[in-house]
Amino acid sequence: MDDPIASALRQAQSEFREVVAGNKARKARLLAIAKDRLGYQEYVEAREALDKNILALYTKLQKKDGPKVSKKKKAKSDTNGAGAPAPPSTPPIGAWPSATGLGPDDENQLQVPDALTQLIATRRQWVDSVGGIFDTMEREQPGRIYGLPERSVYEGIDADTDKLVGRTDGSDATVGRSASADKGKGRAVGEVMDVDR
Repeated sequence: MDDPIASALRQAQSEFREVVAGNKARKARLLAIAKDRLGYQEYVEAREALDKNILALYTKLQKKDGPKVSKKKKAKSDTNGAGAPAPPSTPPIGAWPSATGLGPDDENQLQVPDALTQLIATRRQWVDSVGGIFDTMEREQPGRIYGLPERSVYEGIDADTDKLVGRTDGSDATVGRSASADKGKGRAVGEVMDVDR
């Protein structure tokens, strides 16, 4: 005959195993989502670094080929002779490619330096290959990579919990065991509790 304290203890251990398995399954889900989001953040940082390199090279090209204004002319144009500032002139009608370091070649085609073309191609390849993976993951599970998920991230967690507890049929693990199998040396080998810290 079973002692009521021992049976209550076995019941509590069984419930504890289920809670531990549920927590492990939840932790595994959250860890996978966190890894995906960290990977996406690294992708965005690398993309922004490529953008900064492109912008820096483009700015360098603008400064290199831009018209130079001497300090005398600059000081003279700031005042209108009477010491008062000159009225603002009309803004230029847009920057022409030749004014930004992208001059035409012999066939009057826009000429882009190889370094800038290579940086742009690298960025395009990065966005297409790595960014495409994240876009696909986000389409499959909205909210996994960025934003908030539309459904609970714990949806279907019961199957993972059952797998961790060792149940395949979905029934309670304590059903069907004899009382003598729970005592002493006759105890089932799978009774050892696996608790992560």
